[in-house]
Amino acid sequence: MPSIKELFAEAQSYHHAGKFRDAQTVYAEIIEQEPEHADALNLLGTVLAQQGKHEQAVGFLHRATQAAPDVPNYFCNLGVVQMDLGRYDESKRSFERALKLDRRFVDAYYNLGKLLKQMELFDAALLAFEQARSIDPQRIDSLINMGNILFDLNRLDEAISSFETAAAGDPENRQVGRALINLGNAHRRKGDDAAAIEAYGKALARRRHDGLRIKAATTLPIVQGSWGHINEVRRNFEQRVTSLLEDDVRVTDPLLETSTTTFFLAYHGLGDRHLQELVAKLHLKSCPSLAYVAPHCENPIGGRDKIRVGFASAYFRRHSVGRLMQGVIEKLPRQLFEIVVITQPGQRDPIVRAINDAADKTVMLPADLAAARETVAGEELDILFYADIGMDVRTYFMAFARLAPVQCVTWGHPDTTGIPNLDYFLSSDLIEPDGAAADYSETLYPISTLPTHYMHPEIPGNLKTRAELGLPAGRRIYLCPQSVIKHHPDLDGVVAGILRGDGSADVALVEGAVPDWSGQVRARMAQTIPDVAGRVISVPRMAPEDFIALMNAADVIFDPPHFSGGNTSFEAFTLGKAVVAHDGNFMRGRVTAGMYRAMGIEDATGQNLEECVDIALALGMDLDRRQDIEARICESREGLFEQQLAVTEFERFLVDVYDRTRH
Repeated sequence: MPSIKELFAEAQSYHHAGKFRDAQTVYAEIIEQEPEHADALNLLGTVLAQQGKHEQAVGFLHRATQAAPDVPNYFCNLGVVQMDLGRYDESKRSFERALKLDRRFVDAYYNLGKLLKQMELFDAALLAFEQARSIDPQRIDSLINMGNILFDLNRLDEAISSFETAAAGDPENRQVGRALINLGNAHRRKGDDAAAIEAYGKALARRRHDGLRIKAATTLPIVQGSWGHINEVRRNFEQRVTSLLEDDVRVTDPLLETSTTTFFLAYHGLGDRHLQELVAKLHLKSCPSLAYVAPHCENPIGGRDKIRVGFASAYFRRHSVGRLMQGVIEKLPRQLFEIVVITQPGQRDPIVRAINDAADKTVMLPADLAAARETVAGEELDILFYADIGMDVRTYFMAFARLAPVQCVTWGHPDTTGIPNLDYFLSSDLIEPDGAAADYSETLYPISTLPTHYMHPEIPGNLKTRAELGLPAGRRIYLCPQSVIKHHPDLDGVVAGILRGDGSADVALVEGAVPDWSGQVRARMAQTIPDVAGRVISVPRMAPEDFIALMNAADVIFDPPHFSGGNTSFEAFTLGKAVVAHDGNFMRGRVTAGMYRAMGIEDATGQNLEECVDIALALGMDLDRRQDIEARICESREGLFEQQLAVTEFERFLVDVYDRTRH
């Protein structure tokens, strides 16, 4: 009979070879003979955890700490498994006990940092990772985790510093490549496309990664400096994508390996069809499995009493997409349609509840792309209607598959997709310019109303005053309430025209989600309109009710060029406020103008940017004119909200495209 020592050596041999079940058997045999064998208890718990048997593992790891209460490693291993089980308080106590036994225990600091991050105690997590790094400067993983936390907090300069330090580590360490990718992601988030592409290039020099090559090729700046900059960016974008199309590029899972969309193309003020189609072609060439076809699409199901429609989005919540789609999902006639809502788990708010309650069935998308496709395919839909494509990576790549005989998209992200398996783009005659069909890879299907049954926005009581919002007293405030990513270079001329035309005015812009974006806009304006840039106020991001108060407090609200308001314009009109609209060249720049058309109001929309400036100044400086337009808005705004005709138009569209597949 082998000795305990021999059994332990045998178990470790199995363990190191990855033969976990054999190791488990021998460790258990040792413990049967010697129940207080601390090393065997610890390693049995470890090997059980490695097999996903965390509940069993905890018991043996706990026994190891009792058998040898002075061994810090046992407490650290116990803490890791407790963390995996979500027992955060117990896990924290285990790591703290390990550190009490050994104040220089790097793994305990590192794992404590991971735990504190999961608990959203970010400052404490950063401190724990810094402690690990101070003890062992070679712990690149600590630096990467610090950078990841700082990235999530939008402390991008600090994140970049952490990733740069990690990337400068031992070149033989494989984690240097991960640090370089994360460095690129941080520069990308900041809007520095050149620095991002450079970092990705360094990572690619270490290891081939075709998904990253595509990500680098499709990286765009967030704030554009000028029309010349836009044209150069798009020219380089096309060259990079074309070069990859000519190469042998292979991607297994673009959701994980590429993990990006072409979202920022839409903010350039130009037509995107060619570039979108080019990128879609690259994705399909590099990953042919994207063109998956659900079995029922090859053999369409007949004999149903109702048309089975799936509405898909990651944003069916308190978000512009959720607001645009809630009423339609609630009001479509159930005698004609069976409604399946397809969304992501973990969202909780009144719009989530309203949409889910209205659906005949709600399906939560798995995180894995293949599993998500199979889940939707299993619903055997007649029509799959994407409320948006281009904002969420998962639904973007899911849309390449044929998951229903008819697949549609609408204005949740108001740009064509270039994706061959999307058949229709639902829009409106109110917002499309002449000849718009050529702008879409999909078949454009305009209806007579706005494509929404928009619920009346809730306006809170006791809105904050100008003083409470920090706005200057005694000045006229012209507010552009749109996101910084819509601040096209042409905005500078509009702002300058307003400020030069009204010496008693300030223009207010809302800070971006990332402070660097607003900083880039301010720097651009300091160059393009230096005489008036000092009168541009940056308003901090604020709670939704304060944002509504901000619009209410403004004298004049105006849309930026090329990408108009949507949800904000609905809210402004609910307040009875006028919004200076622009009839742009593409639908995304004509939404507010389309709302005015729905109300029968023509004199608040400019056909060019000079007219927009003139209208803004007239509304700001002529109180009678402003009050006249606002009175007409109050008289006619009901035509924007909860319109049954919009539901009827949706119904007509769905029945029509369904019938087309039957003939």
